[in-house]
Amino acid sequence: MIDMQSRRELQKILAVSFLILTLALVVGGIFVNVNALQSPPYPFPPTFPVNNFDFTLTTSATLIKIQPGQTGGLVVWVNLYCPNSVTTIKCDSTVLQTVTLSVSGCPGSAYCALDRQQVQLPPLYQAGSNLIVYTFATITPAGGMTQMTVTGVDQFGDTHSVTFGVIICYC
Repeated sequence: MIDMQSRRELQKILAVSFLILTLALVVGGIFVNVNALQSPPYPFPPTFPVNNFDFTLTTSATLIKIQPGQTGGLVVWVNLYCPNSVTTIKCDSTVLQTVTLSVSGCPGSAYCALDRQQVQLPPLYQAGSNLIVYTFATITPAGGMTQMTVTGVDQFGDTHSVTFGVIICYC
């Protein structure tokens, strides 16, 4: 039979062993959870581009037809385009892309202006600017088609342009 002194020593050994086993399981579980957080099931880093933004320019019409002394116009659309995106996320929405627009080829001495020289993309991934062409009846020669171009440049150096026609005529 075990005496009282030996029984207490055995209880202390079992209690310390149980404490060490419990601590090992808790600490081991924490390490497992930390590793699980560091190794997510999706690819890391994310597969959508971070600084590889690009954009496209389109217009609401390919031809502006106006009479001398009148106003015509169209909308220039700037759309965000991320060719490397393989997820449902179009682009990294933490970066606000800014595209600066300029217009060239205004016919004769007409007045041509964009209502927004700069457009910003995310979070909507699309923005627009209205182009207005105003002709002066006594100054602008009538007839013939003129090619106009709107060019966009973003902060990453991407440049795109869109060309469309303008006809000033009594038609």
